[in-house]
Amino acid sequence: MEPVLVSTEGVESLEGRAFVSALVQVLNSFCTARTQTDRDVLHAPGECPDVVFVTCRGNAGHCMLRIIPGPQDSPFGAPAEITVLDPSHPEAPLHAAEALAQLPALAAVRGFGQLSASPSLHCVSLAAYPDPEAAFHEFYGLSSHRVWLDSSNAITDAVAGRNRYSIMADDSGSRGMRAQHANGVTTVESKLVVARIPGPFFSWLERNWSSNQAPDPALPPGLGFALGWLGYLGYELKRECGGNAVESPLPDASLIRCSRAVVFDHEARCVYLLAEASAEGRQWCRNAARRIRRLTSAPRSLSSRLPAVQFSAADTAESYLQKIAASQNEIVQGNSYEVCLTTQIFSNFHESLDPWDFYGRLRRASPAPFASFVQLGAVAIASSSPERFLSITAGGHVRAEPIKGTRRRDTSPLADRQLKHDLTTSTKDRAENIMIVDLMRNDLSRHAEPGTVSVTRLCDVETYTTVHQLVSTIEATIAGDRSRTAVVAAAYPPGSMTGAPKISSMDILDELESQPRGPYSGVVGYFSPNGAADLSVTIRSAVFQNSPADGQRLSVGIGGAITADSDPDDELAEIRTKATAILGVLGAAFPV
Repeated sequence: MEPVLVSTEGVESLEGRAFVSALVQVLNSFCTARTQTDRDVLHAPGECPDVVFVTCRGNAGHCMLRIIPGPQDSPFGAPAEITVLDPSHPEAPLHAAEALAQLPALAAVRGFGQLSASPSLHCVSLAAYPDPEAAFHEFYGLSSHRVWLDSSNAITDAVAGRNRYSIMADDSGSRGMRAQHANGVTTVESKLVVARIPGPFFSWLERNWSSNQAPDPALPPGLGFALGWLGYLGYELKRECGGNAVESPLPDASLIRCSRAVVFDHEARCVYLLAEASAEGRQWCRNAARRIRRLTSAPRSLSSRLPAVQFSAADTAESYLQKIAASQNEIVQGNSYEVCLTTQIFSNFHESLDPWDFYGRLRRASPAPFASFVQLGAVAIASSSPERFLSITAGGHVRAEPIKGTRRRDTSPLADRQLKHDLTTSTKDRAENIMIVDLMRNDLSRHAEPGTVSVTRLCDVETYTTVHQLVSTIEATIAGDRSRTAVVAAAYPPGSMTGAPKISSMDILDELESQPRGPYSGVVGYFSPNGAADLSVTIRSAVFQNSPADGQRLSVGIGGAITADSDPDDELAEIRTKATAILGVLGAAFPV
């Protein structure tokens, strides 16, 4: 096997040479590496290093590492590159080595997997049970990259296995990272290096989400989360899963890697502090325990007002009805049997609406088992999602819980019971749900142990603050020779947001929908190094985008499944129902 060649630029100084020397020393603990000044010089007989750093003169102005492509490398545009922000920092060589371990060219080098192996966990249990919102504000109120996977209905509607735990984290700590995928490139930032890695996102995830972490007996029962990556995947990642390429103004994926987190156990009414088992992690846990104990259990007070918001619609009522008719025509033609048509309402305004302040109101008005608040730089998501896309346990058990079928709630108990009964007995809604169940069974069967795919719940009604929903559960066990990433990619995007068959339905939607969906219709959740994941579908959500030039944009995606026997007026009413919670928080009207 020929060595991987890495050019080094901007290392002519004493500081730069010392950095490269230290980097080689780090790598030699896991593989064999050396430096040379001429890329054409062959290694000596009997010597075959894994990595060779070739000193090159460049005008980058800072320390840069670039993979020198070989003839066998796939052409994903520019070669992968790593910028070292501070080569004089004592941790810079280790950060650069960990960044090199993420590159496709080095994935096959023996020993490199140890560089990306996750350290063991340190877990502290606290008897305290403060207000979760106050805790998030205390720990992450000033963070620009933060995630709260919030089981906001745990107190009012506990459901075993679905909303026991809430998870809070950011990218702080020396091993915290950010990853963002846009325009075919995954950019990964640590405190000291920035890596640009061309290629598919799911290939990057495959290399960075493993199941090599041993189970931790200190973790509470049923908690799959063991640190790792948290954030969102956008709908336009469908380009990697059989769909067409559609450009989105927002990143196709954005994640943080957390090295410590706060976990609320709503069933045991306690808090767990998780951190990497290092001196830094243990010190963080000691400090965090003191801060948790000082917090009150009283709900956090909200600001007095939100700015007025007036929405516009991507589709008028007439144009949306026309798209429903076009969807039904595609079904008649045999190109689909269910099309999950969506649209958006949006607002552009200059008076800033604080996404965190908005989310505090949303979680009170519309609590849900898979609610979340995600703020990753200029993009924020405030979600009251009731729908799980996939959960994967460390042991390889997979569960999907698609939703199809919706009725509004009514203030009259009698009318509300009638609406629920109507949903339960609706042939049309059950057909929609069962079509997606069949699609998910097929998606999971591609990487499951034969005979393990089963439907354990079919067309069950779940009731939330503003809606009744029809929910089913599909379960399976991942085959021993299949990867977790392959399971997620095979089921992506969520079938409940595409229709069936998935590929042809996505093609139809590309023609009908007038804008990219962005984070809406994608997923929010975590990928832990023990192989566990839990991902919710990004619905019932507000997406905020801040731009220095254009101010703030707020968008809300809404939609529904169109079948041959859909009533167009009912479908139009359904998208209004699904926007109720968010519009109610803002005191805004649905645009006419």
